[in-house]
Amino acid sequence: MTMRKSNSIFVAGLITVLLSIFQIACAGAPKISSGPKPDWVDGDAGFYPNSKYMTATGSASNAERAKDRALANLSKIFETHIRENSTTKSDTRVHIENGKENYTKDHHLAQQISVRTDKVIQGARIAETWQDKTVFVYHSLAVLDRQQAGNNIRQEMNRIDEETKIELERSQTQSDPLLSMAALDKALGLQKQREVFQKTLKVIDLSGRGRPSPWNMADLRGQLESKLQSLHFTAAVDNDPIGRLDQALRSAMGNAGFPATNNSANFTLVASLDVQDLGMRQGWYWLRGKLSIKLLEPGGKVRGRKQWPLKVSALQRNDSESRLMTQVSKTLNQQLKDAIIAFSTGVN
Repeated sequence: MTMRKSNSIFVAGLITVLLSIFQIACAGAPKISSGPKPDWVDGDAGFYPNSKYMTATGSASNAERAKDRALANLSKIFETHIRENSTTKSDTRVHIENGKENYTKDHHLAQQISVRTDKVIQGARIAETWQDKTVFVYHSLAVLDRQQAGNNIRQEMNRIDEETKIELERSQTQSDPLLSMAALDKALGLQKQREVFQKTLKVIDLSGRGRPSPWNMADLRGQLESKLQSLHFTAAVDNDPIGRLDQALRSAMGNAGFPATNNSANFTLVASLDVQDLGMRQGWYWLRGKLSIKLLEPGGKVRGRKQWPLKVSALQRNDSESRLMTQVSKTLNQQLKDAIIAFSTGVN
């Protein structure tokens, strides 16, 4: 799993990284009480002190609905599991002057925050349900043992840290530069998963501290970018019927963190664009395209291949070509980095 996939968004995209939340045990459910009004209906629950439990209540005209609302309100305390994916996006422009290519790169930090509300943290349960017979309303109390939930999350964080350590060691000892980069990218993805657990643990932990990671995310990102820049790629084009593929490829390479070099390179990234004219349909000019890239080692061995289907339409033929190249640039800028990392692991 690549860093960008975890962002999309570590994204589209998003990775399941949390424990199964709010697992309700139906067996042995507490009986419905109709005696004196319990203290937890209007205030704190005496039998479930805040130092040991997280609690929430729910009410409804139906007992089961009251239980569901109590559990839902308990989940809202976490405000759910916020996944903050900070990615540095950059726009790269290629200017050709006197036969030489000059790169201009504008950086900006985009913080993508997605919120996912899970229904329950493992171990949450309905402790009590009371019926107010005067108004025919049911009240339920949901409780979560802080220590139990915290231990579950810490156990998962320990697993992630062990896997991260293994991947970082693999990255340092791997002689293949692409495999080294892939291991580092996997370690970064694991730590992004850990961030979500840490945010959850900080809610459960009364100190609000949780358990900070042994690794700094900014340092790991910096190491990954350094590895990308050290690989030294050159760019080439096989087929380009419209005539703007080389510029789009070089721009996307720079945007991904490994600008094309004209000097000796470790790898050659070859792009190809096949275009099929579908003619005019209902007043629109249609073009179908197939964008392909392949990564070559110095000896000519293909390390990986990737293809993307494209299709555009416009009122004018020239506009349809322009729109197709816009799709080509967008696809390369969004997908190229992930494709290169996938090549390193043999995923095509």
